[in-house]
Amino acid sequence: MTPPESIAIAWHELQEGASARVDFVVSAEELALFAALSGDFNPLHVDANFARCKGFTGAVVHGALLVAKISQLIGMRLPGRDSVWTGLTLQFHHPLYVGQDAEVEAVVARLSEATGMVLLKLKLRAGDTVLAKGEAEVLLVGI
Repeated sequence: MTPPESIAIAWHELQEGASARVDFVVSAEELALFAALSGDFNPLHVDANFARCKGFTGAVVHGALLVAKISQLIGMRLPGRDSVWTGLTLQFHHPLYVGQDAEVEAVVARLSEATGMVLLKLKLRAGDTVLAKGEAEVLLVGI
């Protein structure tokens, strides 16, 4: 499989308010693969019946898998290829379930040319429901 190309946004092209998003759906197969990769087989994530008995609609998508979608957004779209994370804060408000349409959005909140740092405001949603909010500090290298 050939990986997609990452967008490369130059420092002078970045501006506060710029945004990007990634739409996604986590399948049962992806959830199982992530459980195997992470080693997190908590039944809340891998057993829909168990999760329902605990008050959830079905198997809950791992929070770390949602963080991986943030990684995709930062590394591939905004700021893209020439960036690396230096910090992340994220507060989860609602779970995501297998098969739900979801999106992660980043908005440039602050730029520091002196340090090459970009502060992104993050929001994960499933329809009108906000799943999580947070911030990512990203270093744009080679500016």
